[in-house]
Amino acid sequence: MRGLALFVVFGVAAAVPGFAQDEDLPVVTEAPSADEAWSAPEPAELWVNGNAAYEAGDFAQAVALYREMREMGVDNGYLHYNLGNAYLRAGELGRAIASYRRSLRLLPRDEDALANLAFARRGARDEIAPPEPPLLLRTLLFWHYSLAPVELLRSVVVVGAAFWIVLAVRLYRRASEVLRWSSVCLLLGVLALGGSLVAHAAFAPTIAVVLPQEIDLHAAAGEGSVVRFRLHAGTEVRVVEERPEWVRIELPDGQRGWSKREYLGIVD
Repeated sequence: MRGLALFVVFGVAAAVPGFAQDEDLPVVTEAPSADEAWSAPEPAELWVNGNAAYEAGDFAQAVALYREMREMGVDNGYLHYNLGNAYLRAGELGRAIASYRRSLRLLPRDEDALANLAFARRGARDEIAPPEPPLLLRTLLFWHYSLAPVELLRSVVVVGAAFWIVLAVRLYRRASEVLRWSSVCLLLGVLALGGSLVAHAAFAPTIAVVLPQEIDLHAAAGEGSVVRFRLHAGTEVRVVEERPEWVRIELPDGQRGWSKREYLGIVD
């Protein structure tokens, strides 16, 4: 599970606006609060300078500064979101989509990231549906898809504590139907939330996004193998096998092919 790095720049820092000149897209005008902040001065300085570069229209410099933060170990939904904005403005569609997806893994209900991801997807050339769970499954398991792993962990702790408290009270009020059904509901809640936490850690699908304008997908892991099909920047696919230099992906129709790892943005 990823750790959630948090931001602060002397208590207050302005986040990069989303896409102020595009009427279809939301604009983020507030940074995380001081409670959601980091305290290390070096990342804070990079954050401020990256925001300033973005606002000045120097998107390549903004990308470089945000990436430097990532290399320092900062893994935060707001950073990935701003990095996605900078990539998109710099014309790197695949990297933008990968960054938005990383942002949504940490901030699954963030409306700005959802809107900007939808906007970026409209620029993809291949008419291939992104790998997403079915709507029915997302509806039935709403907590699994609407809570980030760290939120699931906190919920398990809170609901679990409530379960044991109710269980302790039942020792003195065994005849209470309210307490009996409360304990049953809380236990089901712990199992559901805990199961989702395990699923995120062990069974979450790995997604890859095509980065170059066009790549070849080979029948085997090697440059000399037969090219089965081609994909273009921004296409999102499911990863089925990984090797040090090669990655095997699968399309919704079942087609599979190998690509060099450097051509794909892995979202894990």
